[in-house]
Amino acid sequence: MLALLALVACEPDGLDPDDSHWDVTVTAFENTCTDSEQGYQENFTYSLDYEGSLVKLKIGQDAFSTGTLSGCQLEYESQVIGEPDRPGGAIQWVLSGEAVISTDASVCQMEENVGEYMTEYDLDWDTYGAGNAADAVTWVGVEHFEIVASEDESIDIGCTYSMVVAGTFRPAE
Repeated sequence: MLALLALVACEPDGLDPDDSHWDVTVTAFENTCTDSEQGYQENFTYSLDYEGSLVKLKIGQDAFSTGTLSGCQLEYESQVIGEPDRPGGAIQWVLSGEAVISTDASVCQMEENVGEYMTEYDLDWDTYGAGNAADAVTWVGVEHFEIVASEDESIDIGCTYSMVVAGTFRPAE
């Protein structure tokens, strides 16, 4: 699992000043791919490059997904991403995500949206909110990594890794 995310999560120095940025924490809550009980949590800066309602999501300068933003609702999906040099055999996956985002916590009823996500996935905000108050977060959503090809006999096609993404807007410096 960690190796899967490492490919997507390589953060080079520097952020594009023309993008909007959120400091987020990604925390795993479901793994249907392996028997591992090991949890995953990592911090990133997600950047959005807007072209009208179309957005490119980036970590550092590296785009990892594209999507659409309608009001506060963001939906995104990656192309097929592969990890060819794994010890158990190559795998490929697609990331899909949805989130409610804002640059201001008072906009978009963030506390209500936090509650809806936590209820929908039967999760506890104290565990998955990364230390953020529900009324202060400006990004809350869920990402799913679905395995679409696997040469590793221990990882089935169609299994998923699911994560909560929670964080706050980073104003321009």
